[in-house]
This record gives sequence, C-alpha cells and structure tokens, in this order.
Amino acid sequence: MSFHFYKNQTFTQWKVKVYLILLPVFFIAFAIIFGLLVKAGSISLLNMFTFTSLCIGLLTCFLLLLIKKNTFHFIELAISILASVIYILRMYDTILMDLGVAGNDNLGTVSYWYPIFYFLLFITFRGLTAFVISACIFITTLLPGFYHVFFSEMANSNTLDVIIQFFSANAGFIVALYFLQRVIETFLEAEVSKHYANTDYLTKLPNRRKMDSLLQQEIVRAGNREEQLTVILFDIDHFKKINDTYGHEIGDHVLEELANLVKDSLRKSDFFGRWGGEEFLLIAVNTPLSKGITLSNRIKDLIATHDFKQIEGLTCSFGVAEYVNGDEAKDLLRRADNALYKAKEDGRNQVEAG
Repeated sequence: MSFHFYKNQTFTQWKVKVYLILLPVFFIAFAIIFGLLVKAGSISLLNMFTFTSLCIGLLTCFLLLLIKKNTFHFIELAISILASVIYILRMYDTILMDLGVAGNDNLGTVSYWYPIFYFLLFITFRGLTAFVISACIFITTLLPGFYHVFFSEMANSNTLDVIIQFFSANAGFIVALYFLQRVIETFLEAEVSKHYANTDYLTKLPNRRKMDSLLQQEIVRAGNREEQLTVILFDIDHFKKINDTYGHEIGDHVLEELANLVKDSLRKSDFFGRWGGEEFLLIAVNTPLSKGITLSNRIKDLIATHDFKQIEGLTCSFGVAEYVNGDEAKDLLRRADNALYKAKEDGRNQVEAG
C-alpha cells in the first residue's frame, strides 16, 4: 500500500496541516449550503446524500486527524473515495437528467469542483497510481457525456460545445498534473538525498559535513553581527572499552541514547551533531565562553548521572572554545580540540576551556 502514497515525511506533514485547515472550512461551507437547501424546501435525494455524506465524512476525518495523526493515509484515502463517489454520481445526474432540459446548457456547480477533485487525487496518490485512478474516473464520467452527444434527444449545439470543452479541459488538466507531479517527486527525492547526505545514519543527528557547514555559517554571522559564539567538543571516555566489553551493537545503542539525551536538553537555537566516532560537536549560538563552560558542566553531569539502559555508567570529556574576531573554523576547532585533549589528560569527565 505504501508504494501508492508519498513517503516523504515533510510533504506528509505539510498535507496534514492543509487538511487540518481545509476540512473544517469545507465542513462549515457544506453544512451552510445543506441548511439553506433544507430551509428552501428544494433539496433532492441526491443533494440529501451528497451533503449528508460530505458533512459526516469531513467532520469524522477532521476529528480523527486531531486525535490520531498517524491515521492520515487512511483519512486521505477515505476522503478520496468519498469525493470520487460523489463526483461521479453528480456528473451522471447533471449530464443525464439536467443538461439540455428547459434550455439548460451548462453542467452546474459540479463542474466547478473538477480541478480541486483531480488535484486531491494527485496529492493523495503518487506517480502512475494517481494517473490511472484519475483516468479511470475521467472515463467513467465521460460515458454519460458520450451518451448525451450521440443518443440524447436533449443534445444541441450549446450542450455539445459544453461537453467537448469540459472533458477536453479535464483531460488536459490530468496530463498537466501528472507531469507536475513528476517535478514534485523529483524535488522530494532530491530533498531526501540531501537529508541523508547531511545526517548521521546512526544517531540521526547532523553529521560532520553538515556541522562544518553550520559552523562556517555561524562564524560569518557572529563576525558580521558581533555576536558571541562558543563551540563545545566532547567525546565518550573509554568508549573502546565499552565496545570491547559489551560489543559494538551495544556501543551503537549507547551512542543513540546519549545523542537523544543531550539533544533534548539543548535550546532550539543551538546546533548539535556527531563529529565522528564517539565525538560530538555543539555550536552554542550567542553564547560567551563562561556560559559555554556552564553548559558543558551541565551536560557532563547529565550524562554522568544518567542511567544508561545497557551499560554501567558513562562519562564524557569536554573542550570549550569561544570565537575570536578573525577566527576561521579550523582555529576555533583546534582550540576546542586542544582543550578536550587536556581534559582527557587531567583524568577525563572534565571540562576544559581553550
């Protein structure tokens, strides 16, 4: 089933936000229309089915999405099915029952919705799946149009013109959406590739490549705005012993657990990533050396007192350095690395400034 849906998490999160906005808007709009039709006493059986189904379906999907967002693919599938059934029924009713009757030479309000309907299908399903489903619905709705053109007694030059233009526009819109979707999927694939190129596969933190880029960026910012900037290098004490004693798999779990522990304790403005092996880099934005030392001591104590699941105790050593005007990244990192080396020499589980 997942093959037929988009797998990009960013795109899915964007769709969830859009649905949370549009579902209540459409629900209110359809409920108002339904109420006005009932009040006017001019509601048909098809309108009763259409607006009742839409109101109940949209409200149910909205509430379900609020309560449990991991049901989103089910929700968008349910909405697509509901929209498809209603669209097909109303197209059949409009073309077979109303078009050409008493001088009526238009397709009514149902024709207003076809761009949104097909767009819904193409953001719900991906690739060829979206195209095939759209084509099937197009052909299904084309059948009553074909009947009207060749067999209906109500056909005239105006209705023929409406039918030809409407379905030609439908076909063109579906083809355009298909190619637009290919562009979107190419963009999404590039975004995923970029994400993996800049993300550590084990800890899911930014990797060295990304952290180096962020450090260059923050050095430029600090220089231009005369802001303070501190970097903190730290690594796990005796990590080789952990691997030798517990095995590399446990060592990997320790790295993951430590990464999550530290990440959850930081400000959103700071950057934290895996620098390599058991070594991590923290870029503390708008932070002087004194606060960088305080932050390092807090993290050091947090790690030392944390009950790691699969090993008995863990400590880290820290090297802290502050940006000095004119520094390049290599200068700042060298001072932090020298301070880290001194912390190791002085007995580990310590913070040193460089």
